[in-house]
Amino acid sequence: MSGAISELDDDTAIEPLGPPHEGRSRFAATLTDRWSIGTAPNGGYLAVVAARALGAVLPHPDPFSASTHFLAPARPGPAEIAVEIVRAGKGHSTGEARLFQEGREVLRMIATFGDLGALDPEAPTAIATTPPELPPIESCERSRPAPSVASIGERLDIAIAPGTLSWLSGAHNERAELAGWVRLRDGRAPDALSLLFFADAFPPPVLNLSAVRTPWVPTLELTVHVRARPAPGWLRASFRTRALMRGYLEEDGEIWDEQGTLVAMSRQLARVQRF
Repeated sequence: MSGAISELDDDTAIEPLGPPHEGRSRFAATLTDRWSIGTAPNGGYLAVVAARALGAVLPHPDPFSASTHFLAPARPGPAEIAVEIVRAGKGHSTGEARLFQEGREVLRMIATFGDLGALDPEAPTAIATTPPELPPIESCERSRPAPSVASIGERLDIAIAPGTLSWLSGAHNERAELAGWVRLRDGRAPDALSLLFFADAFPPPVLNLSAVRTPWVPTLELTVHVRARPAPGWLRASFRTRALMRGYLEEDGEIWDEQGTLVAMSRQLARVQRF
């Protein structure tokens, strides 16, 4: 990046609105239209804004778990974040963030922070999953949506495993699964905070089902568990939906860094939008 400020950092910047009072703080932010799908800012982008405000007041550096409930559509423009410290312990701290626009609460996040760098490497570890097997990046599909459809596509470099974006050609493969490589296009290295964004950055795999007739699948709730600080470079991720019931679905995700470390796991509840 040659010392330039990343778009993600620039577009999630916050400013304090007065001093903290009894464990409560307020911050100002400006949501941009550079991370949108249609007219709505991406949910992972909004989660980073809220988590950045929490990180400014909690005594630990890294999000361990962040659950975000999306209460109303956000729009590009001014926003205010109200933050409350729920508990500050020795190893973990928990806080709540509420993001408002024009007096309306848009989202609410509760998150637990800790220090990923302080975890004991000798502590019990058992991982019953493996990174997705992906072809080389140059052999993957590098399609980007038009900026008028999804400006977020201009910020991302995504390489999807061949054949897993079947819905784009209209030949639905009936497998609600996607896997691929991803990084920020401006070269910013991934970190623990950005994993909240990457967990919501891929197209919804449920679009591969012929029963889904619309590309609009808004997220109602997103939970991300951050397991390790990622190494610089590409991330590889996989997402799948096992149950679409009466228009509502879950989506499970795994994110691995370039060294093969599991760095985040996610689950979200979403709804197939009907027009």
